[in-house]
Amino acid sequence: MELRQINYFIAVAEELHFGRAAERCHIAQPPLSQQIKRLEDELGVTLLERTSRRVSLTPEGKEFLKRCKDVRDRLAEAVVCVQDMAKGLEGQLRVGFIGPASLSMLPMAIRAFRERNQRIRLDFSAQSTSEQLPLLRGDRIDIAFVRLFGHDTGGLNSLLFLREPYVLAVPDGHPFAEREALDITDLEGQPLIFNQRIAQPALYRSLVGSFHKAGFMPNIVQEVNTEQSTVALVATGLGCALVPASSASGGRNGVVFKPLSGDLPQWEITALWKKTNQSAILQKFLEVVRAFRKVG
Repeated sequence: MELRQINYFIAVAEELHFGRAAERCHIAQPPLSQQIKRLEDELGVTLLERTSRRVSLTPEGKEFLKRCKDVRDRLAEAVVCVQDMAKGLEGQLRVGFIGPASLSMLPMAIRAFRERNQRIRLDFSAQSTSEQLPLLRGDRIDIAFVRLFGHDTGGLNSLLFLREPYVLAVPDGHPFAEREALDITDLEGQPLIFNQRIAQPALYRSLVGSFHKAGFMPNIVQEVNTEQSTVALVATGLGCALVPASSASGGRNGVVFKPLSGDLPQWEITALWKKTNQSAILQKFLEVVRAFRKVG
């Protein structure tokens, strides 16, 4: 069964006249009659009653007409849908991100994209960098917002979305809370809360290396796996912590954030996507992401 046979049948069934149907389909009448006969032979069902005076639909023909119209309409919808997808007007975008990215301008970028593209469905998953990379390569997410520390990014495009310094989170009432700014050397002997070594070993080594260059080793009293947990523990008075500057933007009861100088790494979030992903939706999202970058 071919699509043209269905269109030919719909024309004959609506016109109930082979001549008019042939004109409508821009085909001669004999080939049109042959196509309808082949369709009936393939189905093993008589769809049209033909006499010298008129053409009428059999009960089976009426049912087949209804279903053929449904097929035609759904096909037309499918054509419009894929054309809109190609233009980036409709479809789906799957976004992966590390937890700390929620403290950056990423939520604002996503909101701006949604307001401009309400027919595009967004799916989100919060996972570590190591978890996101195989999902990205396996086409299970379209774009990933990650922190890179020697990870393999072969076959991926990248865009630095955020670069900012570390600041020091100190408990309210701590002597450091009255200082305008601090240097890493001020932290010698101070109880510190660090990101878990097992969760982010490269980051852990980088930060410990900064203390080592300053001439001492950090006094780590607790390790946690998220920036949010870090700040929460600082509020309890357990110790101080190095956190990205964006952590201070929303404020936190019981915590004061202070500028910190020294030979420290920058805190970065990078957007990654497959080089082979040419999706128009992804390209539109990247346009918005670029407008919200903060890499000063």
